[in-house]
Amino acid sequence: MNRLPVSPLVSRGLQIAEKHLGMTELSVRLGSPATTIMAWRLGHVTMPEGKFLLMVDILMEIDPNWTDRASKP
Repeated sequence: MNRLPVSPLVSRGLQIAEKHLGMTELSVRLGSPATTIMAWRLGHVTMPEGKFLLMVDILMEIDPNWTDRASKP
């Protein structure tokens, strides 16, 4: 399977949203199955513009003071 260039913006946005919400809730909010979300994140398919804008809305709802505790020692 050919991979498309991975957009760092899409990949990082999905990563943050998944860590904050969990894959199940992210799937519900984006209206897309987890397999499709992972395909977008890995560059197997391009994320549709409408879903990208929805992801931005989701990210805007995240508290700016939220931190990924798993990434800190």
